[in-house]
Amino acid sequence: MYKRQHLANIYLVHFNDLSRDLEGEMRKVAKFLDIEVPERLWPGLVEQASFETMKADAETLLPTIDGIFAGGAKAFIHRGTNGRWREVLSEAELRECDAAIARTLTPDCARWLEHGGPLD
Repeated sequence: MYKRQHLANIYLVHFNDLSRDLEGEMRKVAKFLDIEVPERLWPGLVEQASFETMKADAETLLPTIDGIFAGGAKAFIHRGTNGRWREVLSEAELRECDAAIARTLTPDCARWLEHGGPLD
């Protein structure tokens, strides 16, 4: 995936970037897809895509997730933070994960996957 991010039909979006600047990221996606959005529609679109709205509408947006994710839609759309998995794994598991990341990913890819931001 990351090796192909330079291709014309690939656009990577990171949760952290959406959290930092939802409207800016939405505008970038629209531009990438060559979708013209009337300026007057942006506030409503951004509101509908906000974490708060998605959490409030979780069961409607993810009606079949109950059988896939423990706790269902409300647990899946939980805090709006990234990296919660680190709170669940043991120290040994975290070391194993870090070793797998170092073996498998380039440093730039690992940085982007964890933090988002500009792609190098």
